[in-house]
Amino acid sequence: MQPKIKPALAEPAAAKPAPAKPAVAKPVIAKRALASEIAQAIRLRMYRPGEWLRQIDLEEKFQATRFDVRGALEELAIRKTIEHVPNRGYRVAEIDLATYRAIRDTRIIIEAGAMAGVVAHIGEAEIARLAELAMAFSEAAATGTRNDQSEINSAFHHLIYASCGNPVLDETIWALRDRSRGSSVTVWASHEALLASARDHHAMVEALRRRDAAELAALITRHIDKDMG
Repeated sequence: MQPKIKPALAEPAAAKPAPAKPAVAKPVIAKRALASEIAQAIRLRMYRPGEWLRQIDLEEKFQATRFDVRGALEELAIRKTIEHVPNRGYRVAEIDLATYRAIRDTRIIIEAGAMAGVVAHIGEAEIARLAELAMAFSEAAATGTRNDQSEINSAFHHLIYASCGNPVLDETIWALRDRSRGSSVTVWASHEALLASARDHHAMVEALRRRDAAELAALITRHIDKDMG
């Protein structure tokens, strides 16, 4: 008689590991994009000339990694939007009146010079969008906050210069515009100055519709000279 063979006992099934909790990671933001976000905050006077920029505060405000913040600060220091003080950190650049005026004169040269490229490259859709932004700025000038006015103004000019057909020129223009924020001079020192800027925006749109580069350059020159004093 064959001996009975006991069936092997099945090994207990291994317990399934508990599903891992999704890691809460800060989004990784490209150095240049983050630098532009910080520069925009400086334009809006969230950070004043001479104010120190704490890396940990920037990490939290912009939901960025320490590595990205450090890279963005280095980028802004190269642009001279901020300055690096050895053994202390970074602060918003402060510039004197003579430097401010030199920046104004340089801006007039390169921004007015960019208008031929803008007229040559800008499309009808972009002009239509500029008309919308000009109207939005007029409304913000009447009833909006200073933050609303600054954001719409920035969007308007970003679209113009992005249409010049030369990304290096566009980048240079904004580096100079950002550097001028280190001055104590106030943009739109009066409500009338704000309304004059609104009128300039509408006139720029009309010049673009006519593809009139000379008129557009003259408007840009007046716009910068008036706003920067």
